[in-house]
Order: sequence, then structure tokens, then C-alpha cells
Amino acid sequence: MLKSHPNLARPLALAGLLAAFAVAAPPTVMASGSIGGGSGVSQFGQMYKQGKVAFFKKLACRSGCPIERAQVDKNLAASLVESIKTRDALKAEPGKHDETVSLLCPGANAKDCPPGVDEQEMVQHYLSRRYGV
Repeated sequence: MLKSHPNLARPLALAGLLAAFAVAAPPTVMASGSIGGGSGVSQFGQMYKQGKVAFFKKLACRSGCPIERAQVDKNLAASLVESIKTRDALKAEPGKHDETVSLLCPGANAKDCPPGVDEQEMVQHYLSRRYGV
């Protein structure tokens, strides 16, 4: 018959206790804090993030952009969102920010646009969520 080794008894007991705790622990203790099973950023979270990046890179950058960062507020956001929403509509007169919005892909004045990327939609999503418009 095999003799038990006295030095292994303590680590095995500790491992068993930890395994029992992991199985018996309530789900709230083990939750990571993310919603949706921890699959990473949701589609809309990704769109928000990409819209924010495009907005501050092309429209409200630190210098040389059409919008100064200090100007960005709910009213400006609402005006930009309206220009994006009506980008394909026939209008009697152009919107206040139509030219600014055209700097975003697939706008007429946009540069370096990867195929299929709609920065205007992403910026609209970002501004709508961020400023509640």
C-alpha cells in the first residue's frame, strides 16, 4: 500500500478548498463587470468609439480643423447630427454644417476613405449618444 506524503497533504487540501469555493461562489462574485457575457465591446460601443475618433481627428482636432474643441456642445452636436441625417436629402438651401460633415467618409471632401467605411454614421451615433440629441 502507498504511504501518503506528509508534505503534500496541506497543498492538496488548499487546492480542494479553492476548487470548492470557485464552484460554490455566487455569480456576482465572479462577474467581470461587462454586459453580454464578456464578449468585448458591443457593435454599438465600437461605433461610438470609432465615431469619437473620427470626430476629433477630422472635425474637432487640436488645430486646423473646422470646429474648435471648446465650441463642442449640445447645440453644435444637434446641428451636426441634423446635417448628417439629411445628407442625401434634396434641400432648398444647404445646412449650416453640410460642408463640415462632407470631410467625413464617404463625403465629397473626405480623404483616405477605406471602402465601405461610413464615418458620418459613426459620428452621428457618437454625437447622439454623447450629447443626447
